[in-house]
Amino acid sequence: MEKKPPAPHLRDIFLTFLSISALTIGGGYAMIPVFADRIVKKQWMDEKEFYDLFAMGQAVPGPMALNTAVLAGNRLAGFPGAVVSFLGIMIPPFVTIIFVSLVFTRISEFAFVRGFLKGSYGVVIGLVAAMIVKMLKKQKWSVLELVIAVLGAAALFFFMNYSLPIFFGIALLCYAVNRNGVNRK
Repeated sequence: MEKKPPAPHLRDIFLTFLSISALTIGGGYAMIPVFADRIVKKQWMDEKEFYDLFAMGQAVPGPMALNTAVLAGNRLAGFPGAVVSFLGIMIPPFVTIIFVSLVFTRISEFAFVRGFLKGSYGVVIGLVAAMIVKMLKKQKWSVLELVIAVLGAAALFFFMNYSLPIFFGIALLCYAVNRNGVNRK
């Protein structure tokens, strides 16, 4: 019978998730393979168990990497493990945002900073548009779904101040349409 390693110390859980959050660039989807690698190498759980937690983390509202870390921490050390995992994941972006906001207020008047931000805006729009096009190509659309998507996008564009009610209205409409079974073509 294989001997299971002892439960990790809370400090180790915290430092593992803190280092991953501080050093992984690319957000949640970039963090998940790093989580899996570290947790499996430390023999805290096997890969299948981790990816089962990851699947549960995607089902819970909120940031996927944070949800997965909290679920993993909970599995490793109960509620205290969930708390230290949460803190480990949240501290680096929190500190970074505070630092950037302090620095940004001092440098935002420089022309090259404004130029960089204007250029970044275009790049972000291009990246999001490329992702949307890729997703749209894979989606099979009914005529009704296409009409809802186009009208919803137009409403969000022209009535930005009402984006939250429009978003929830679109979500409810899509739910009603899918619940009643739209014929896919």
